[in-house]
Amino acid sequence: MNSFFQLFFAWGLLLVFILVLYIIDKVNVIYQSYAKPDMPQTYNDGLFGELSGKSLWDAMSGIPVPGVDAKFVGTLKPHYEPVLRQHIEQVFMEGYKHGKAGTAGVPTNNRMIPTPRGSLESWLPMHHLASIYQAGVDFAKGNADDVLRIQQSLDQVTAMIYARIGVGLNEAYSATLLIHPEGEDNPELPPVEEVFAAAEVPTEPALTHEPMVLQPDLSGLQTAQPASPVAAMASPVSSEQTEEAKPIPA
Repeated sequence: MNSFFQLFFAWGLLLVFILVLYIIDKVNVIYQSYAKPDMPQTYNDGLFGELSGKSLWDAMSGIPVPGVDAKFVGTLKPHYEPVLRQHIEQVFMEGYKHGKAGTAGVPTNNRMIPTPRGSLESWLPMHHLASIYQAGVDFAKGNADDVLRIQQSLDQVTAMIYARIGVGLNEAYSATLLIHPEGEDNPELPPVEEVFAAAEVPTEPALTHEPMVLQPDLSGLQTAQPASPVAAMASPVSSEQTEEAKPIPA
């Protein structure tokens, strides 16, 4: 009887212990469901699979990623281009806003890009991001003399990015980004098209006034014409004047 009671007591303690563990686990699950922060949605249709952030950039730029087929990566590049474009535009606009506020800093490699199916984490190399960000900061200063340099820097770095992933760039980024962001009207900054045209086709400086041509005053020739020595020398000599001019013989 005593051994039976001890066995019953041991089984009771074990069941209580298991019940306590079950209750603790349930409490943790409920707490995590309420305390879980709102995370941005990611692709759930398997379009990019496990690729996101730096692994996505590595795959798109030709770096082999374990477990990812190269043919599969090639089919993803047309879908990746809109993500890349938004990343570049957001970094430029961030630099522009920070330049306006005088709080320029360093951009981050990772950025969550909204998509029709949720959001996707995008990653770009820092040396590319720094050039794009600095172009936005410089453009915010509104110096017309720097527009051409900013255009060249922005187009060069974006062309390098597109060449790295093997996607054609149909339109230069300067054609859409260097048009006074946020609809600002800066009278000190001329339209970017005029700046580019002036840089490619140099023109002669325009005359500020019509050239002055000096004309001689010929009004006095109608009333009095002085004798010209050339005309006198060219006048004919008569025969009588010739005879008078002969020397008299001695």
